[in-house]
Amino acid sequence: MKRDIIICLILFFVVLSDMAFSQKIHWIRSEGGERNEYVFFRKDFDLNEEAKEAQFHLYVDSRYALYVNGHYLGFGPVRSYHANPYFDTYDLKPFLKVGENVIAVLAMNNGMETFQLFDNRGGAAFWGEIFVGNKKIDLGIHSWKAKKSAGYDQSTPRFSFAKGPIESWDLREDSGWNAPGINLEAWMDPVPVRNQSVWGDMRSRPIPFLTKLDIKAFRLMGVYLLKKEEDFFTFRVLTPDLDIGEYSIGHPGLAYTYIYSPKKQKVNAGLWWGEYFLNGEKIHPKEVKVKSYHRQEFELKLNQGWNEMLVRNNVIWGTWDFYLTLPTNLGLSVSPSKKLDGTEWFRSFVPLDQQLELQIRQFDLGLGLDAVVKAFPNEWRSHIKAEKTNPAKDLAWMEPDRNLPLRASSVFKEPLIFTKDQSEIVLFFDMGEIHLGHFFVEGQFPIGSTIDIGFSEELNQEGLPWLYKRHQVGAGLRFVADGSQKRFQSFKPYGARYLKMVVRAENQSFTLDNVGMVRQVYPFEALGSFSSSDPLMDRIWEASWRTLQICAEDSYTDTPFRERGLYAGDMIPQMAMTQAVSGDMRLVKHSLNLFQDMYRPQMWDGEPVRHEDYILSSLVALDEYAKLTGDWELVREHYKNYKSLIGQYQSRYVNGLVKIENVFIEWTTLNKRDAAMTAYQALYYYSLKRLADWADRFGWNEDRESYLEEASKIKQSTHLNLWDQDHLNYFDGIKDGEILKEKHLTSTIWPVLMGVTEPEFQQPIISWLKNEILDIGQETRKEKISPYSAFYLFSLLYRHGESGAVENFIRKHWGPMALHNDRPTVWENFDVIESDIGTSSHAWSGHPMFFMATETLGVNLGFFKDFDPNTIEIKPQSETLTWAKGTVVHPLGPVEVYWRIEGENLLLDYKAPKGAKVLVQPKGKLSKLNLIINPSN
Repeated sequence: MKRDIIICLILFFVVLSDMAFSQKIHWIRSEGGERNEYVFFRKDFDLNEEAKEAQFHLYVDSRYALYVNGHYLGFGPVRSYHANPYFDTYDLKPFLKVGENVIAVLAMNNGMETFQLFDNRGGAAFWGEIFVGNKKIDLGIHSWKAKKSAGYDQSTPRFSFAKGPIESWDLREDSGWNAPGINLEAWMDPVPVRNQSVWGDMRSRPIPFLTKLDIKAFRLMGVYLLKKEEDFFTFRVLTPDLDIGEYSIGHPGLAYTYIYSPKKQKVNAGLWWGEYFLNGEKIHPKEVKVKSYHRQEFELKLNQGWNEMLVRNNVIWGTWDFYLTLPTNLGLSVSPSKKLDGTEWFRSFVPLDQQLELQIRQFDLGLGLDAVVKAFPNEWRSHIKAEKTNPAKDLAWMEPDRNLPLRASSVFKEPLIFTKDQSEIVLFFDMGEIHLGHFFVEGQFPIGSTIDIGFSEELNQEGLPWLYKRHQVGAGLRFVADGSQKRFQSFKPYGARYLKMVVRAENQSFTLDNVGMVRQVYPFEALGSFSSSDPLMDRIWEASWRTLQICAEDSYTDTPFRERGLYAGDMIPQMAMTQAVSGDMRLVKHSLNLFQDMYRPQMWDGEPVRHEDYILSSLVALDEYAKLTGDWELVREHYKNYKSLIGQYQSRYVNGLVKIENVFIEWTTLNKRDAAMTAYQALYYYSLKRLADWADRFGWNEDRESYLEEASKIKQSTHLNLWDQDHLNYFDGIKDGEILKEKHLTSTIWPVLMGVTEPEFQQPIISWLKNEILDIGQETRKEKISPYSAFYLFSLLYRHGESGAVENFIRKHWGPMALHNDRPTVWENFDVIESDIGTSSHAWSGHPMFFMATETLGVNLGFFKDFDPNTIEIKPQSETLTWAKGTVVHPLGPVEVYWRIEGENLLLDYKAPKGAKVLVQPKGKLSKLNLIINPSN
């Protein structure tokens, strides 16, 4: 017996040892990953009978795509920081077969700071078992093989300031990476990463897997031959971009070449931005009707023979993607060594040394090319024709020949067959609405075919996808076919509606079978609904919900297109909408936990953050979450972080107010830097009051009294320093000891809403606000108020029974969004369609839907007003509607409400969860009617 116990103990510890080993982080080198590095992992094995069980766990820093026997299983893991990583678990049994099997993982290390992947080092951990008969197959990562991708271009520039590098994958270099039967001699054993302490203890995924639905392109907008009127000459130089600081720094660069012309002539050239000298003379771009962010037009006066071209550019945003286009068939050539048949196109010099940078900035380029080359004799980098290019920029520069349409706009039907004479084409697609997901293309493409996909939220003035609506947003990706793969799928998810696809098959025929996106969003179940006497309000509700869905993935995000960043300010209205329509608060909780890691340096060390108001917004969000769910244990868990945060502000008081370095508050002309801003003081006061409530709940009386005392001082100082007694509203703030005389509406809305303003002043303020919002202006981001802060405006006006003012404001400013197209989303700014700033799908602008649920239908869910989760309060208010009907998800369950005005009567039907306490009390105009209640079980 004793011997058996010893053997069992030995086996137990062996198993533990194996588990610990299998969960170590591995990569292809002990130092971890590199910038934009893609690595293949695969496990090959045979099964002589069907598997009984097959559970597989994996974690990858930064992201993975999992395949089993060619089947795409999913993308992950969920967003996390190294301190709290999450792993995913899959049941592989349905995808295994008797015979040869391959489990393959495409792993990517972002290798830089982005707004989606907050920190990353490169690494992977796999573990699990497959049970077959009396045997098991270990799935620990030490039993796998690994190989770095040779086909992914590591040097591609960032998609934007917020997102990682653009995808460009030449599958010829990686053909068969996840197929059975390939030669694995060049593959290696994964290596444990040297510093395992980077990662905290792993936990299982806290939210469901995202959707994985193939959405085919809805409409083919046109097919054209690729215009061949110009020859392209390009090069790319990268500068440091590993974090937002590096990315934002400009570095001066020089480049030169010679342009050969067989005769003296004037030619039109397309050029990238920069300072240009031709034959020693500075040249300037021509005036054009429609300005472009990616191209300028120049008239080049060329002499016969070789003409020198010299370029100086301030290289910003991590990359210099230079483009020169010259007319085809004019006998022109480009060469820095004056070789007509050469493959070298340019030479460039971009130093990262401050002294050299200064020399370049100050150098007189009018001295000519010889003087420049002699000044920097050993610094030039050669660029040849075969260099890889930026697919996003290529797509923007490549134009369709719209005089020769191959197919007209129509419903997209596959397959599309193209002959050798149609081997270079441009196609445009409409996905039907903005989706978030992975692009895919299916078809028969000859080896070496290039497939470029560009995408946008909106159409430009020509009715085509608006690529480079913003200068630094490079919305494009590339596949180069290996001749055997039939489906090409982007590794990363993207947000888009309109696609521009360029296929170049090198004089060979090809077939395009399918184009679309794998929709990847959080699997919300929509239990809530809304309809009313005004169809426009109904469309706004639908557009708001549509937008929330594409801004909800493995955390909440602001927009699926430009950033996909998690912001506490966005999440407050997102959480409100989620509760009203779904009631599934798991994504809220996960995002709240991410905030604790995101803001930890500020909370404990006082390090400044980009938006200091957002860190307090995360506190408000946590408070509302706990009120809705009853999960006060999460508050208790994070309480110490916010207590420490308040301590960081003790040294930042000036005249009794908290001075902050950076705020967001909203997109207006409001001052955002180095000041004590009124709106921020209000938010700080409100946060102190919430902390006092928490301390009271947990019995920490000393903390409670401290918060209340500090809140009282903030309130007094705000009134003393920032209140305009003559006009009964607030100044924006104090900067450098001087009052900021501007008075943005938010500077008054927030103090009133958050309890700073005394009751006797509130009604005059409401009257002032009602008048001010009749005309907020029309200049982008210079209006009196933004869609973001309108959430707080509506909360305040509804509190005071001003439903008519809100409803008219929503119609005026959200109506154009809802009527913009057939499947609309709501915008970041009120005028995004007329401007090149802002996104067409932005989370915070969906909040009218919340007020339709909580004010029009009247089901109280809290958010800046008293809320009892154990009572269903139905208090509808509306000045402009005659009926409204829908379902609102209360913490006690779905509540159905249908009210309508019939003469002097208000008929109100409702259905609430059985046994729930219900209070019905209409407000405003509706309260003056005879109330007839009809409850239903």
